Amino acid sequence: MLIGISVDTTEENAAMVEKLRLPFPLLSDRDAAAAVAWDVYDAVGGTHGPIARPAIFVVGRDLTLPYEYVGRDFADRPPNRVVFEALDSVRDRPPRQLDRAVTAPGPRPLDAGSPSDKPMPLRDMAPYFRGASFGVQAIAGRTEDAAVKAECERFRAMVAEFMAAAVATWRMQPPM
Repeated sequence: MLIGISVDTTEENAAMVEKLRLPFPLLSDRDAAAAVAWDVYDAVGGTHGPIARPAIFVVGRDLTLPYEYVGRDFADRPPNRVVFEALDSVRDRPPRQLDRAVTAPGPRPLDAGSPSDKPMPLRDMAPYFRGASFGVQAIAGRTEDAAVKAECERFRAMVAEFMAAAVATWRMQPPM
C-alpha cells in the first residue's frame, strides 16, 4: 500500500489528492509525530520556522526499508524511476506484524503557511517549472564549479519530471 504523510490539515491533504489525482491516501500528521519519529523534522527550519523536510521511505510489507531519501529542502526530490524500482523490490514480500507505534505527538511545524495561502492552480505548474529550469540553467552558465553545474543539472532533471507529471495530470482533468 502506498501512502503519503503531510503536516497539513486533512482538508488541505484532501484538496491536494483531488488536485493532483494522487493514487494514494495522504494522511495528516498535524503534531509532526511521524516527522519526528522518522527524523525528518527540522526544528530550525526556514523563513517560516520549523518544517518537516520532504522525505520518501519505501517500507515493505515485511517491514524492510529498501529505500530512503530525505530532501535538503522543499524542492529536493529523487528521480521517480528510483522510487518505483524500490517499490517493485518489495511488492511481493510477505507481511510482518508491526510491533511499535508512535506514542506521543511531536512539535508542530509552522510550514503550513497562512490560511490565505492558496495552492498553485494545476494549469500554472508547467510554466512555473519551465521558469525554475531556465533560472537554474542561467545559474549553471555563470559558474565554472563542476559540482554546482552537476547540482544544477540534477535539479533540472527533477523539475523536468515534475513538469511532465503536471502536464499529464492536467490532461486527465475533465473538460470545463
